[in-house]
Amino acid sequence: MQSSLNKPQNHAVPADKSARDAIRRAVRAYCAGQTMVPPLALDEIEAHADQLLREARIDSAFRGFVTVLVGNEVWRDTLTATPFERRVLILPQCLRSSAACPAESDSLGLLCEACGRCAICGIQKEAERLGYAVLVSEGTTAVSALLSAGGADAVVGVSCLESLEKLFNPLIAHSVPAMAVPLLRNGCVDTEADADWIEELLRLRSDARPAAVRMDMRALRREVSGWFEPGALNGLLNLSGSGTEAMALEWMLKGGKRWRPALAVCVFKALTDPASASPEMLKKVAVAVECFHKASLVHDDIEDGDDFRYDAPTLHRRHGLAVAINIGDLLIGEGYRLIAASGASAEQVRQMLAVAAEGHRTLCLGQGEELLLRGNPEGVTVEAVLEILRRKTAPAYDVALQLGAICAGADHDTRAVLTAFSDALGIAYQIRDDLEDAVADHNTKRPDAPNPPSLLLALAREDQAGGEAGAQTVTPGRGRSVCAEISGRSRKAEQRARKMLLQYEDRALRSLRPLRQATLKSLLYRVAAKILAPTPAP
Repeated sequence: MQSSLNKPQNHAVPADKSARDAIRRAVRAYCAGQTMVPPLALDEIEAHADQLLREARIDSAFRGFVTVLVGNEVWRDTLTATPFERRVLILPQCLRSSAACPAESDSLGLLCEACGRCAICGIQKEAERLGYAVLVSEGTTAVSALLSAGGADAVVGVSCLESLEKLFNPLIAHSVPAMAVPLLRNGCVDTEADADWIEELLRLRSDARPAAVRMDMRALRREVSGWFEPGALNGLLNLSGSGTEAMALEWMLKGGKRWRPALAVCVFKALTDPASASPEMLKKVAVAVECFHKASLVHDDIEDGDDFRYDAPTLHRRHGLAVAINIGDLLIGEGYRLIAASGASAEQVRQMLAVAAEGHRTLCLGQGEELLLRGNPEGVTVEAVLEILRRKTAPAYDVALQLGAICAGADHDTRAVLTAFSDALGIAYQIRDDLEDAVADHNTKRPDAPNPPSLLLALAREDQAGGEAGAQTVTPGRGRSVCAEISGRSRKAEQRARKMLLQYEDRALRSLRPLRQATLKSLLYRVAAKILAPTPAP
């Protein structure tokens, strides 16, 4: 095949249509013989591309082109099963005529006037006739915003190879099925695309059920939130009308994102049928997950000396330590009762109780080590803090994911992947939280409350021990934010923490590679993106 291709260029796309089509056929034939469960990370796609280059003897100058084609095949059946009206076509502004285009642009992109002086007009008309939404935009900012807002269930994109590479990360983070047509040449002015190929992708349609069903997470979270309305929650909890139960119910109704119960439901539906109604069993298990979480918040607020939660006084500040501790304990017991009374099989109940108990135990061990380190500044090492983060945060995610998986009858291998994912995701979440706390301009603690061990402080101490020039003594203070502790010192600790955040995020996604359930794998990619997204500024 190599003899039929043009001479290589950087980011080269074969100029000859017959050569492009020949490579496309080779890629489709190769991918048909592979097991590729979407989504695939870029290095996985590139590994397939490299193997194909060797097997088909394709010039290595076309590596980027082949990589895009392999990525197309990964998502082909998912995209073709997505209705036209739930797809977005993204075109580059550089397809316009630089000399004759009368169109203006807004914050989203080009406002095509359908003058017919370039290819954009015809492509856009055909796409909109089919039902596509069309965005004509340069760069990744507008596209990333569209994906973050959940504005696309599938994407057909046209761009240069360099821009397609930049778009890969936001597409994969949101696990959006995408197929692309590379421009025939690079450059930002008067570029050209294969119109026949674009039309072919636009018209791809199949009624077959895809391997990866894209779940409507927003609708699912709304459904789960409905279970925490007063009437619904009253029907699920075992309430007799006592004052203690009324306070526990009030605490359960307070704000929160309901992420953990939603995760249990997401996993269950990803492993069964995303479109099915939620059984009563699942509702009780999901509420149990939230009971465990709310109980941990009560106890954490007491142990951390926090005065406010959900923009209101914490439970112990309102009702006293004894009452708050008792309500936390009641919610733990209620969580176990809900699992036992869920209606799941005896074996499922046994497994769920074992998972919840182990998660509870691990969390307490992590919290215990943190409490001990507050009185031992010399013991606040990077390794010690990471182990605390693993024990304190990962179990909450793991219990939620595992309980949903057990309800769905998941096998041991799938559940092992969920644990590895939770471990890495939990640490990544806490590192991100630590970084945000370092720049936050608020403090909910009493002036005399000790700060918990911080990764940033541990990194700063490690840098100081290494003899960093100009370093000052770093010791945990009382009632001061992390920002106050490290203000004015080298930002090397912050840079290292951000690097570690990326490493653990990557570890979480890499842990999903063994999964063979495409819907679950795609869902967890999106979960990671949502949980690790920066908190919006108030």
